[in-house]
Amino acid sequence: MNRVWSVASKAFGSVFLCAGGVVSISLFLLILALHPPAWASALLSILLVFFGLAPSAIGGLLLYVSSKAHRRAIRDRFFQLLHLRQGRISVLEFSRATQLEPQMAQRHLDLWAREYDANFEVSDAGEIYYVFSTERLLPPGGQPLEVMRQVVRDVLRSF
Repeated sequence: MNRVWSVASKAFGSVFLCAGGVVSISLFLLILALHPPAWASALLSILLVFFGLAPSAIGGLLLYVSSKAHRRAIRDRFFQLLHLRQGRISVLEFSRATQLEPQMAQRHLDLWAREYDANFEVSDAGEIYYVFSTERLLPPGGQPLEVMRQVVRDVLRSF
């Protein structure tokens, strides 16, 4: 769900931000170039706010929400994999599961390894495994239903 929300927010946010930016610049240049009378200047300013600045702000907000949803989807997938693999995960497994580049996947795992005091194991083939304590497999916040409630609260707060 977070991945779908992330992609939709990114698409709509980009459209709103770009379109609002183009309209804002066009109306601003129109006001500067034509030196319209006061009533026309007021009308153009209102159009600038409603059709330029407001969509740009909405687009920026949607891109922010998209970024947050993407990070949450990666974190959720991390905890799912930890549960499935009994706390033992490699960079390659995490990279495949999240569709991240291996360097980005390793960066995420390194951060979580510090946060959750993970240990490391090296296989015979030389692959590094992150080993997390099975006591802390659930994400901060407790039960899955509580985590879902927190996601909904975060999304609603961002609007």
